Amino acid sequence: MAYERFANGGLSSLVDAIASDATSLTVKSPVGFPTTGNFRILVESEIMLVTNVQGAVFTVTRAQEGTAAAAHDANKAVFHVLTAGALAARESDQIATGASTAWDAAGQAGRLYLPTAGFAGQDTGLTWDLMLLQYMKPPVSGDFAVGWINQGTSTVTATKGMLVLAPQAVASGDSLRLLVKAAPATPYKITVAFIAQSPVYHGTYHTAQYGVCWRESGSGKIITLGPGTGNYPGKFYQTRWTNTTTYNAEDTATGIAWNWPWWIRFGDTGVGGVRSVEVSGDGLTWQLARATEDRTTYITADQVGVFANSYLTTAVPRIVTYLHWSEG
Repeated sequence: MAYERFANGGLSSLVDAIASDATSLTVKSPVGFPTTGNFRILVESEIMLVTNVQGAVFTVTRAQEGTAAAAHDANKAVFHVLTAGALAARESDQIATGASTAWDAAGQAGRLYLPTAGFAGQDTGLTWDLMLLQYMKPPVSGDFAVGWINQGTSTVTATKGMLVLAPQAVASGDSLRLLVKAAPATPYKITVAFIAQSPVYHGTYHTAQYGVCWRESGSGKIITLGPGTGNYPGKFYQTRWTNTTTYNAEDTATGIAWNWPWWIRFGDTGVGGVRSVEVSGDGLTWQLARATEDRTTYITADQVGVFANSYLTTAVPRIVTYLHWSEG
């Protein structure tokens, strides 16, 4: 990639006349001009973009920034100029965005790259160093068109762009507070990142205490996916529920290190009837949290959403902050 360049004292004149469609020109002296592209020059009223320099020969892109290409006689002045286009290009050169697979080669120290997924990077001049800044697309409550299931006095608020779920506190007894929407058309995968203030949960069985969920609207049955604690901490659980207050069975308990944020990706292929659940420590590298299963196992989910369990939250509230929700 050629970056916008600037220099002082760039003033010369044309050696030869150029036609309106010429793609190169020769100046009498290149002194004071940048020694490589890109930079802008002005010849009479036409702005040109110089994309390559070979001594006194400039390769140019004509008619920039609303100006018209025209023929220019020999000896016409050639100015190196700072324009609105040059300033805009400089900004985009310094902070670029794009796919996580489209990083440009390093070479201009100080540049930032903000990918559409993954970690931001800073150009050292030799390589890209990753920064502790990751692309997030927070959900909003309006995205969950079906709305609350067993809301009680639970609330959901937008706080600095994040979706914050605060379930109603209860002293005992499971009570799932769900905010749901219609499941996307299959095939789909939903990627979610969240953090939580989570009171210790202890019971005779182990369940996901907050995270994401599948629901079957006709029966009211639920499958929850997320972290929880029981007789031992630090597990990822897939749990079946007959309804919002009735535990059915623990599908899976997977020993996965705690990390913030939690990343979960859950999906339904539709074709072939496969449901899958994956977890990640960085939102980029994924592993199955459990074996895939048929999409009709226990429920045929037509709704997806977020949830938190109210159990044992009167002393310390449970608050779950959703940082990212993307469907693809």
